Amino acid sequence: MIDGSPPEVFAKHHALLHPVCRHIPVDRSYGYLNDKVNGVHTGAAAVTQDKIILADDDIRYRADQLNEIVRLLDRFEVVRPQNFLRPLPWWAKMESARMLINRATLRAGDYPGTCAFRRATFLRVGHYDGDVLFDNEEMIRHFAEKKATICYALDLLVQKKPPRFRKWLEQRPRQAYEDFGLRTKTIFFLTLLPLCLLIRVLFGGIALTGFLWLALIAVLLALVGVLRGRAREVVPFSCCLFAPLWIAERSLSTYAAIFWFVTRGGYPFGERILSKGIGRSWRSGARATTR
Repeated sequence: MIDGSPPEVFAKHHALLHPVCRHIPVDRSYGYLNDKVNGVHTGAAAVTQDKIILADDDIRYRADQLNEIVRLLDRFEVVRPQNFLRPLPWWAKMESARMLINRATLRAGDYPGTCAFRRATFLRVGHYDGDVLFDNEEMIRHFAEKKATICYALDLLVQKKPPRFRKWLEQRPRQAYEDFGLRTKTIFFLTLLPLCLLIRVLFGGIALTGFLWLALIAVLLALVGVLRGRAREVVPFSCCLFAPLWIAERSLSTYAAIFWFVTRGGYPFGERILSKGIGRSWRSGARATTR
């Protein structure tokens, strides 16, 4: 286990973990602003097995899923599964709606907090941009850019535990900030609120029909996502009804993200400020994925 905790916390963790696993500190020589990336490189350099499963601390694999992802690594160099949230407080249902809309609109599905890859491939493709917020997907797109064979396992659905409500609130501007490099998406959410207000002023009650159509489109997109593959087995259809709430939340969060950009020049990640949401492999990796 790679542990980036301060020395006193690391010592406590080491006393608990040392008997059951290899517990080592992050190698700070890598020097990336996103310290999680430093941890990934530390782990990849330290392990002796070729098959590596990388997961955020809120990911929960079942034993059969671990076996399946290891089997897929026999055929592919990288495996990118999908996540679903469980349990489902109301804010997790909003987040599930976002994940379903991504699943409906993106060929490769939603962005998971876990993946698996061969160590030899990781060393071959070299370092990915570690100075970004959206590091998980940046790594996947770097693999794609370097022509690694990738399995987009849309029906390998791995549980992700939702954050507590306070943590979820903290994450809202960060997710909006991660999208700043996606200009069309950011402009849509940025203009949505003033456009709705303008329509309301100009057209009065007629504007309600437009709002209802927007909400209906959001719900239908989420429904397409839940019907794609086996998602319906783990995501309740009721989550689709939270899609309009997610669109409203993302619109507001975009303004909060702009506040961080204007006042701090980036978004706080731990003790550091990260100015980039996405990195150098984002677009070239997407083109490689399409090919």
